[in-house]
Amino acid sequence: MYLGIDGCRAGWVVANIDEEKKLSHRVIASLQALKDDACQLALIDIPLDFAEQTYRPCEIEAQKLLGSAKRASIFLTPHRQAVFATSYPEANRLNRLYLGKGLSVQSWNICGKIKEAIGFIGIFPAFPLCKAHPELSFYFLNNRRSLLSKKANKEGAAERLEIISRCGNNYPEVIGETLRNTKRKDVKMDDIIDATILAIRAAASDIKAVPAGKSKGDRAAILY
Repeated sequence: MYLGIDGCRAGWVVANIDEEKKLSHRVIASLQALKDDACQLALIDIPLDFAEQTYRPCEIEAQKLLGSAKRASIFLTPHRQAVFATSYPEANRLNRLYLGKGLSVQSWNICGKIKEAIGFIGIFPAFPLCKAHPELSFYFLNNRRSLLSKKANKEGAAERLEIISRCGNNYPEVIGETLRNTKRKDVKMDDIIDATILAIRAAASDIKAVPAGKSKGDRAAILY
């Protein structure tokens, strides 16, 4: 089994691809629900490492791959002290102190999930969880061209679903079924699409890493 995991309002949306390439989804409140999953690789769209003295090289390289029009989709992981701050103003100050740049509200809003994910691998270090990025995955499957459409609108969803359909004819239908069986206050369509593309790449034999040359088990890399 291969997993793709993306954060959502209810916790996390998990895409599962089994050995027969069957796709399914579930929504979990906590990553702890994965601890007994017998999976070969799980890709998650959340950092599993901190920025220390400089921003993480994998994120800088990923931004270069996506180009200027889409680089903003790759968030730069905050400094460790900023992630564990108790308020946004404090996190902003600490990130500027250690990395020379303030912290965006969007980055602050995912700090809770960063702490949860890093805490999970601290408790379960053998669990095959690695950092990946949906837009890099779509970039690779789109002949190394970034998708310029916004993932949250109809055009962007349609473009991404077309790429997903090449990987499994019924995958868009499964995504549609998951949409019908979940509430938008809990999980959005782009959350499901992002989790799905990560599961697809987790199951792929041609998975890539940035920076190039990193192994797929290296949590300082981004897989795609």
